[in-house]
Amino acid sequence: MYKQIKLKAVDGLDLHIHIWDEVENPVGIVQIVHGMAEHGARYRHFAERLNQAGFIVIADDHRGFGKSASDEAYLGHLDENTGFKDMLQDEVMVKDYLKRTYPGLPYFLFAHSMGSFLVRTFMTKYEADGVMLSGSGLQPEPLLKMGQLITAQRVKKDAMKRSGFLNKLAFWGYNKPFNENHRFSWLTRDPAVYQAYEEDPFCGPVVGTTGFFHNLFEAVKVSQQMETYQSVPKKLPILLLSGSDDPVGHFGKDTPKIALALEKAGVEDVTYKIYEHARHELVNELCKETVFQDVIMWMNAQIKRLEQRSI
Repeated sequence: MYKQIKLKAVDGLDLHIHIWDEVENPVGIVQIVHGMAEHGARYRHFAERLNQAGFIVIADDHRGFGKSASDEAYLGHLDENTGFKDMLQDEVMVKDYLKRTYPGLPYFLFAHSMGSFLVRTFMTKYEADGVMLSGSGLQPEPLLKMGQLITAQRVKKDAMKRSGFLNKLAFWGYNKPFNENHRFSWLTRDPAVYQAYEEDPFCGPVVGTTGFFHNLFEAVKVSQQMETYQSVPKKLPILLLSGSDDPVGHFGKDTPKIALALEKAGVEDVTYKIYEHARHELVNELCKETVFQDVIMWMNAQIKRLEQRSI
């Protein structure tokens, strides 16, 4: 059964929540943390596939995105001072709701793109039985510093101003390697998906505000700091997924680097997989069924380990 509810955030915001819980004998719960300029409902096909495998699924529309944006003026906006922290607290609230509503089940996170940068910090503070990071990456320090310097000045003037320049800075050159002549072809090889993305009012037309980009540069910076890697629980199972043609992950190069950084920090169970020719949105790629099978198989393996430990 698919349903939508609202949860009240600590600052009073109504956070829009999507739940897929038509599962007769659930084996686990999955919290989806979506990326930039999208919303939780885009994961419906993935959630329904996880339901078939016995997993209850929940996904919020992040503050400033989807139906959690209080009105059109706030679509693509985060508070310039507290946005990153607010988003983290929202995900904690969703986690707590899941734990209360479906007690005793193994708890997993699936985080994509911007959501993965958020969860790379989240997982240093809050327990999970496994974390899956899709479409993550590493960004050059000079780019992040430049972005922070620019946004620090601009938020003083107007934090809610839409910035085409910052949008280009964040997505610089992503579409250049691809020949489809469509501005969102870097997301997936499936033209039906990137066409639908462009037409979705909560996706393609959304240009982030200066306040949003100020938070984004901060979130990415924190996610790749050594102290963040070192704060990840050593026993936390982590699965990193990326496409070989994903520009966010520098075409498959970043995922092994993130895995190595985690291993050097002492994290014992880190696995990664690169999908040949796949682009940024693995759950919307031509190979999505293989991705779904890999995710389900990995979670089932973690559940089996949990059961063996409890014997």
